[in-house]
Amino acid sequence: MNTKKLNIFTMKVSKPDIKHAGQIILTWTFLNLLLNIIGLFLPKLLNKAEYSGIDSIKIEFIIPLVIQSLLFGICIVVACLFLKKRKFIDYIFTALQFVVFHIIFFQNLKISHGIHFESTFHNPGVRYLSNCGQYLVDVLYLYFPINGFFENGLFKPDNLGTFYIHWILLNIVYYFALTWITVKLVSFLFDKKPEAKVETTDNESIE
Repeated sequence: MNTKKLNIFTMKVSKPDIKHAGQIILTWTFLNLLLNIIGLFLPKLLNKAEYSGIDSIKIEFIIPLVIQSLLFGICIVVACLFLKKRKFIDYIFTALQFVVFHIIFFQNLKISHGIHFESTFHNPGVRYLSNCGQYLVDVLYLYFPINGFFENGLFKPDNLGTFYIHWILLNIVYYFALTWITVKLVSFLFDKKPEAKVETTDNESIE
């Protein structure tokens, strides 16, 4: 094994970096789980008549959250290898989601009969957006539902602006806010605060 390459690797990733990455990943995962649980049951408190439970906890709740956590963890680990500033490392997942979401959005825009988003539920892009969605954001469905043609596997929302805000913009804002809260919480819980020096007066030192 090339010891020179190993030394370069260990120099790039220090123990504090590994520790910080682990704290960020675990805290982010816990907060994301908590917020999605709140978002899952909040519509029932706001409007019981319009509330409908999920059909499969595994498919519609557990798997998406696992996918999100894995993507976030992979982004943080890879960023630790190539980036030096923690601020860039912590927000790399949000930046990735911004890019990927917009690529999916623009790839599926159609210009026939007006500009609109059109795809299928089996499209990898639509499945990615669905798995990266948030139940806390989905509370808006109570007040701003997304109507369209969703039969025979076709995914065609009527209002492009509402679709973009709900499926793209607000989820990016959610990931940014979640990461910001995570960074602040990790700093509050784990970063060591410098101990205040106790100054002694001359009289105290003589005694």
